[in-house]
Amino acid sequence: MSYELTAQQLEWQSVARDFAGRKLTPAKHWLEGEEFWNNAKMLSEQGFLGVTLPEEYGGMNLDLFSAILMIEELCRVCPTSGRMVYHTGPGIANFINHLGTPEQKRQYLPKIVAGQYYVALGMSEPDAGSAATDIQTTAVEDGDNYRLNGSKIFVSEGHIADAFVVYARFGHTGKPSDIGAILVERGMPGFSVGVAEENMSGEFQTALYFDDAIVPKANVLVKEHAFKALMGVYNGVRLGYAAQTLGITQAAFDRTCQYVKERKQFGKEICDFQGVQWMIADMYLQLEAARTLLYKAAADALDSKADKTSVSIAKVYVAEAAKKITDDCLQLHGGYGFSKEYPLEWYYRCVRAASIAGGTIQVHKTMLASSVLGKKFDQRK
Repeated sequence: MSYELTAQQLEWQSVARDFAGRKLTPAKHWLEGEEFWNNAKMLSEQGFLGVTLPEEYGGMNLDLFSAILMIEELCRVCPTSGRMVYHTGPGIANFINHLGTPEQKRQYLPKIVAGQYYVALGMSEPDAGSAATDIQTTAVEDGDNYRLNGSKIFVSEGHIADAFVVYARFGHTGKPSDIGAILVERGMPGFSVGVAEENMSGEFQTALYFDDAIVPKANVLVKEHAFKALMGVYNGVRLGYAAQTLGITQAAFDRTCQYVKERKQFGKEICDFQGVQWMIADMYLQLEAARTLLYKAAADALDSKADKTSVSIAKVYVAEAAKKITDDCLQLHGGYGFSKEYPLEWYYRCVRAASIAGGTIQVHKTMLASSVLGKKFDQRK
């Protein structure tokens, strides 16, 4: 599917760009603690949280493409703000919006939109990363509840989340059809959140532990034979993450273009050197290509008949381009780029995760090869 931004999409893009320029502080780190919640409150008051959620729950009912545009613009200034828009819209909140019961939506979505409640995703396990269908966390029926046993790792912002969308096995066949999802709230009996650990980008992640954790049946989002539905929602998560990555990469490029016109060596601005000019041109080409592929994937997501391989194409290209571009931006800043006084090294550390989160680029390349060759590749053989 080809795409062309509509007048309304251009308007939302402009609104986000204007807001980011006027209200957000350019960041060199992820916001934490009181700063995080104050920022959430401000974004909520300005209508940026829950942008894709229905109006009846306080959202704006925008399409995924519009949300992608807004996330990208906000991440150019404050990545935490862009990620909040992602989390509360096409990201984790979308599991509740698309798969939840009316009661679950009424209970959780208004609080998420108000910036008072945060939901994280518990999917990866110690022995189930790329092999997502290997998860071992179980959900066993027990009267009006389910008892959960198992653990999760690498849960982003688990230390501040109020609830978690947890992937678990509801059946006993050992097949992907057993897998569903359930909402687990902090403080439920038998459930504990591990110590927050800082990763390469400065983001905090936690483990989750389920020791006969008691969760009401009313918290089930979707049960057996639900893995396809879960991954369908997850494609929106992947595109939202790619939009964050692209916004951060654009921020690095913007700063670098300004820097090469100001920095002088050998008596002239370094942008006067042809080698620098070519580096800038190459980065610009990669950014434009990445944006085109991401926007096409966002447009395809709105078309039920479109080929969804565009999600993997965008995921892979944005991730790999972001690494190369931010690395070159850091290089052009020289020693200043390597210094923690400047944000370039942080931008690089942030975008590096895009090659891993949401499925590694190797997994997505295998999926693309399968589509191109018309042959299914079974990694277990």
